[in-house]
Amino acid sequence: MFSHFYQKNIIEKPKIIFVFLLLCVACFGFFAKDFRLDASSETLLIEGDPDLEYLREISERYKSKEFLVLTFTPNENIISENSINNLLSLKYKIQSLDWVYSVVTILDIPLLNSTDKTLTERLQNFSTLKSDGIDKKRGFDEILNSPVFRNFVISEDGKTTGIIVNIKKNEVPEEIKNKKEIEIYKDKLKKKNHQNIIEIREIIKSYQKEAKIHLGGIPMIADDMMSFIKK
Repeated sequence: MFSHFYQKNIIEKPKIIFVFLLLCVACFGFFAKDFRLDASSETLLIEGDPDLEYLREISERYKSKEFLVLTFTPNENIISENSINNLLSLKYKIQSLDWVYSVVTILDIPLLNSTDKTLTERLQNFSTLKSDGIDKKRGFDEILNSPVFRNFVISEDGKTTGIIVNIKKNEVPEEIKNKKEIEIYKDKLKKKNHQNIIEIREIIKSYQKEAKIHLGGIPMIADDMMSFIKK
């Protein structure tokens, strides 16, 4: 019976079926603009999940920020004067953007074994690779051989370093009261984040002759709504 129905209504009427499929595709395409995917911890974890509670506790305790990650691979040795100057210049330009909270590079890592000072003196006034009088080769080797920083802020071969761009927190306006307003607020943040990426890419372009720089992360805005949606 089913084969007879399939033969009479599907196989023998290809034009009608083709038009019907086109209408379905057009319909799906029209409503696709309203599709939203929320990948925040609120949707990925069940309410009451201990992992979600732990995430909230840690975020509240340490005030975690959204951040971007850049990779910086200079044409010269990382600790050459030219590479250090370029990295410093790149850091200060990115840090001058009004949406950036802070920028952390390999030049900001405290060095504890690269001077002959006492441990107390080193802790009270630590040195970095950009400090005057520091042995840059010795300091770089300390970072490269550190189990904490190797493959985190510096690649194992010592040719690529990471740049962490901490982003200012977007405070949810108190006047937002319902889900529609939340969605409008999210859309505004997405547009703002898109513009932020354009700004940082423009800065990166001016250093492409000196180094290979890649933008390795994008800010997530969904978690900005976590505490508010719970109200």
